[in-house]
Amino acid sequence: MGDTAHDTGLRWRLPVLTSLDGYRRSWLPRDLTAGLLIVAIAIPLSMGMAEVAGMPPIAGLYSCVLPLVAYAIFGSSRQLVIALDASTAAMLAAAVAGVVGNGDPLRYAALAGAAALLVGVILIVAGTARLGIVADFLSEPVLLGYQAGLAMVVIASQLPRFLGITVEMTDTIPRYHETLGNLADANPWSVTIGIAVLAIMIGVRRWRPAVPGALIGAVGATIVVGVLDLQAHGVAVLGALPSGLPPLAIPDVSLHDLMRLLPAAAAIALVAAADTLVSSRAFAARNGYEVDANRDLIGLGAANLSAACSGGITTSASAARTAVAESVDSRSQVAGLTAAALMVLVLLFLTGPLRNVPIPALAAVVIGAVLRLIEVGSLRTLWRVRRAEFAIAAAAFLGVALVGVLEGVVVAMGLSLLDFVGRTSRPHDAVLGRVPGRIGYHDVRRAGVGRRAPGVLVYRFDAPLFYANADRFRGRVRGLARRTEGLRLIVIDASAIGDIDVTAGRMLGQLQEEFHAQGVRLVVAGAVGRVRDLLVGDELKEDFVAGDMYDTVQQAVAEEPDAATGGSGGAAS
Repeated sequence: MGDTAHDTGLRWRLPVLTSLDGYRRSWLPRDLTAGLLIVAIAIPLSMGMAEVAGMPPIAGLYSCVLPLVAYAIFGSSRQLVIALDASTAAMLAAAVAGVVGNGDPLRYAALAGAAALLVGVILIVAGTARLGIVADFLSEPVLLGYQAGLAMVVIASQLPRFLGITVEMTDTIPRYHETLGNLADANPWSVTIGIAVLAIMIGVRRWRPAVPGALIGAVGATIVVGVLDLQAHGVAVLGALPSGLPPLAIPDVSLHDLMRLLPAAAAIALVAAADTLVSSRAFAARNGYEVDANRDLIGLGAANLSAACSGGITTSASAARTAVAESVDSRSQVAGLTAAALMVLVLLFLTGPLRNVPIPALAAVVIGAVLRLIEVGSLRTLWRVRRAEFAIAAAAFLGVALVGVLEGVVVAMGLSLLDFVGRTSRPHDAVLGRVPGRIGYHDVRRAGVGRRAPGVLVYRFDAPLFYANADRFRGRVRGLARRTEGLRLIVIDASAIGDIDVTAGRMLGQLQEEFHAQGVRLVVAGAVGRVRDLLVGDELKEDFVAGDMYDTVQQAVAEEPDAATGGSGGAAS
């Protein structure tokens, strides 16, 4: 019995043991193939994303070793691949630049590692405290707008490299303006290489998604530059990369620097958590297994801690690389462990050839990757289905593109909360009545026809009842009551009220007293759980008693004389 409990506890701490439980030998070739494909994609993309973060390209490769191992051990998803992400890379660059300015590259690297360290600690604390639900506050419209704005920011940073020109401006819109003004100075060979690699990526992604188009384009461009000696024609290349295993060290920064980086690290952690949890759930649902959001936060935190201590930068989930692994039927984190092992071989033996990769090719890889962040189809759906949510997406886009990446995250979070409060403060409500041919009470306005019992008003409120909507609720009930002839009974259908706060509870008690003075009885039907407990408990000292509470609207109306007779009517609202 003790051994069983110990085994269960160990599995909870190391979810990889559950993932590998019952592993079949026939799965191994698929996982090894997936690992190979992951590395093939990671080499150009990771180097490009490292440069987005303001770090040397080798830092991107370092970020594909220990972080993959850490998530495989501690994360709950069997398939999720951890990698550098355009969102967190751009946010990291903005955060570190705000602290270091144009200072020493070594200090920049130390601060980038410190930011990853903070992100890791924040995520582990959040997972341990079971705060996985926090990431749900980033709604889809906000994420769509944020991602589109981020794509514009990253493209602005890569266009000069793509064109082979130099620009001085750092803000997004001025950078676009300066780039367009310098188009006449673009290097024709750089532009040709960039367009060719971008075309290969888009074409391969469309026709053969499992094939690493970014690697094909980067390798082809490297060969062309070497054969035609395009460096002599002004095409820039990566240059020498250090060979060997990632350096293991804790970032050497002061407590003051950590405190300055903390707000940005919290924002990066939130975005990384949202991306990871959404991707983890999506792939788990498609492949028939369950994931634990809090374990995923701990796994992502461990990945970022290991990145910080091995020369890497902040990491997040990569839906694209996970999809590639899934496309070859990868079944476990053996794929991620294989990718980490293969990346070690790359660092030991292949950094020499990588020195000749042309900069325009890497810029094209980054641009091709972030273009996928602009989900035109989803934005079009928002415009067609719910204009208010499209406006939220547009505001998030403008916040990121015009103000800044970190500021855009704050805008996105604020818009999420405002949207939630707006929806719950003015929710849908309905006057209910009998509808011919249907059982129970229904929204007579929506049905188009219905009968209301004489002197009875049945009102349903479709949201939690709290301080922000209590006055609206009171005003609606008073207005409907004034328009109901011979009113004797008001039934509040609370079946859609999932929660209630003290302010709303007192409002209901006061409303009951107000109508009692007018000879009208106010009762509640369908209240359950905390809503019922608050209304009939001793805490509020209001007038509701058990006799005022009914299980259903039918029971409440049935106690009124003449309730079952007559009374045609549409909605009073």
